[in-house]
Amino acid sequence: MENKKSSVELADVFSSHAQDFLQSNRLCPEQAKAFTAIMQCRTAALGGHIDRCDECGFTRPSYNSCRNRHCPKCQSLKNAQWVDKLAANLPPVKHFHMVFTIPSILHHLFYLNQGKAYSLLFKAAGKALMQCAANPDFLGAQAGAVAILHTWGQTLTYHPHIHMIVPAGGLSEDLSEWIPYAWGLLCGQKMMIV
Repeated sequence: MENKKSSVELADVFSSHAQDFLQSNRLCPEQAKAFTAIMQCRTAALGGHIDRCDECGFTRPSYNSCRNRHCPKCQSLKNAQWVDKLAANLPPVKHFHMVFTIPSILHHLFYLNQGKAYSLLFKAAGKALMQCAANPDFLGAQAGAVAILHTWGQTLTYHPHIHMIVPAGGLSEDLSEWIPYAWGLLCGQKMMIV
């Protein structure tokens, strides 16, 4: 399947349904700021400037971007650059994509204690990964990962979770040998190699 640019943007969806959405949903200040920024990004609401070619003198008006980290227009290039930079530092092996999350009943507690709660979530996810990888019935090796905290779900609701990219293998106890992971189960859960 090939990725194709959609003719409908997130800003269009937000703008079309903003009134109904905001009447039935309450956004925290950060969500409201992102919601507004995404709708206003690269529109007259944020002003504009003239792009001019130094070689031929061609000019083109451009609207300013919101630079909000949640805006798909502003962050898509930065995201692609970050992924490329990260991928260059990863070992040339298959990887697992893992997600560690919490029950929704804990969301309020996490929201009120974000610093400590996120730190504990990272520690728990890391420890679970290391214990699982060290298990000789599974891998029997030292593993590593790249972990990223997300605090919102796809529907812009508070949903703290950690994404991990985990190499399909690890180093032996004496760090002298790479032990590849065989296809199958990871801690009792089926995983798909990406």
